[in-house]
Order: sequence, then C-alpha cells, then structure tokens
Amino acid sequence: MKYLDEYRDEKIARALAQEIRERVTRAWVLMEICGGQTHTIMRYGIDELLPREVELVHGPGCPVCVTSPGNDRQGSGACLRSELEPGTRSMSP
Repeated sequence: MKYLDEYRDEKIARALAQEIRERVTRAWVLMEICGGQTHTIMRYGIDELLPREVELVHGPGCPVCVTSPGNDRQGSGACLRSELEPGTRSMSP
C-alpha cells in the first residue's frame, strides 16, 4: 500500500514529534474521535513522544465503533419500515 511504510518509519515519527515539541507554545488539548486512533496512539507509544503540553483526550468514539450490533439492526429495520419521523432521530410513538 502506498505510504504505509512512511507511516511506520520510526525516524519520521520521531522527527514529527520533535517538530511538534518545537512548535508548542502553549497547552494543547487534542481529542481522538475514533477508538482505533486511541488504540494506535497507546499501542505505539505516540503519547509518550509528545511534549507534556499536549494533552490527549479520549473522545466518544465514532458511530461505527460505539454502536452495538443490536442497535445497528434495530435502526436499520426502523428505516426500512419507515418508522422514523422525517427530520428527527427518534422513532414515532
């Protein structure tokens, strides 16, 4: 896959972390949206490469990651049966 090796290159990762350290002039708070992002950051120690001024906050997770299979099926079924009110996110009473 194109660019895959670049994403896994330790020298590039360390150089990017150094560049972030040089640019940080105040506290930063960054939220990871997807659980996959959080997992990768922790697994490869990216959080430890960042300066302490950069705070990582674990976000809510993307809809794909946080929706249970049961809720997914229920929502799909409701859409197919037209039980959702137009312009709303809830099922009609």
